[in-house]
Amino acid sequence: MKFGIIGLGNIGRVHAKNIQDGLVEDAELVAVANLPIESTDDFRKQGIACFGDASELIESALCEAVIVALPTHLHAPIGIQALEAGLHLIMEKPLACHKAEGERILAALQRDDQIASLMMNQRTHPCYVRIKQWIDEGALGELQRVSWTMTNWFRPEIYYASSPWRATWKGEGGGVLMNQCPHNIDVLQWLVGMPAKVRAHCSFGKYHNIEVEDEVNAYFEFANGATGQFSASTGECPGTNRLEIVGDRGTIITDGNEVKLIRTEESVSAFSKTTDEMFGTPETSEEIYRPAETVNQHAAILNNVVKAAKGEAELIAPAAEGLNSLELAGAMIYSTWTEDEVSLPLDGTAYEKIINEKIARSKPREVVQTEAKVDMSKSYR
Repeated sequence: MKFGIIGLGNIGRVHAKNIQDGLVEDAELVAVANLPIESTDDFRKQGIACFGDASELIESALCEAVIVALPTHLHAPIGIQALEAGLHLIMEKPLACHKAEGERILAALQRDDQIASLMMNQRTHPCYVRIKQWIDEGALGELQRVSWTMTNWFRPEIYYASSPWRATWKGEGGGVLMNQCPHNIDVLQWLVGMPAKVRAHCSFGKYHNIEVEDEVNAYFEFANGATGQFSASTGECPGTNRLEIVGDRGTIITDGNEVKLIRTEESVSAFSKTTDEMFGTPETSEEIYRPAETVNQHAAILNNVVKAAKGEAELIAPAAEGLNSLELAGAMIYSTWTEDEVSLPLDGTAYEKIINEKIARSKPREVVQTEAKVDMSKSYR
């Protein structure tokens, strides 16, 4: 598959390196687009076509697929153009700035065999893959509770100050929920499904000089009566990553490094109704999973796209499922603005109206002319 990459920031270059290092089978990087055009010189020297405009790359007919790794507010216009041109699309997370915008991207698909995938790479994380397997096998029984404390996304001020669009309503449509936590929100709903109701409190600019949320605490209710909690922050250090999923037949706990499954020998609800032991509890057994090796998650998603385009695999992360994380993030922000519970599905039109008001008042940040030290490996969780 002939790939083009639009956007050569930090993550765009990660994707380029994965392809050029041969980590994506049957893939070739043939074109890149970035501004200023001089920033593509290292690719030009390798014989790769370089463009200063995304439209020129899309219209060049050089590529079969494009990876869009641009600031979030550019995802919709460029993604729509790429799909309308008949190209396969791999969009960096999140899909768009909000649900309605994401729906417009998907509406641009031209044919049934056209791929629209999202870089929700944590779906390939070995721990989450194992959890998904256990849940699908029925190891937990009916969901009772889910809780994810994800506060180890710490970001210092220079992270925000080095970019005019980052952590602005106009540039990203939000903060920690739209930049760092799309992965966690996606994995959460991938594992246990979407809640029916959301009540949340977002703190805007609590720890940083930003206009969007950098701390979130949310409560979920599911259709079956199960409850959930989600906490996120870019202001805590060292922070915590702890996911708990509790069902009628067991509990799963992970910190992203290993997973513990605690099975009950029988249904907890059935035991509660039948036991004659006043302080009795069901017998349990434990199983611990520790990944034997790490996975290059970004390369795994691209490999999956290539195979899906050949009809050899189902997409791991279809772009259409990116609407769920947009909806859940939007519901948390909307709940804060309205100081009320939000029922899902989210009213995308109503949310778009209110976020557009925020965008209209949003101003690009003055970039601090500082040489920031960038080690992308430290950005992953």
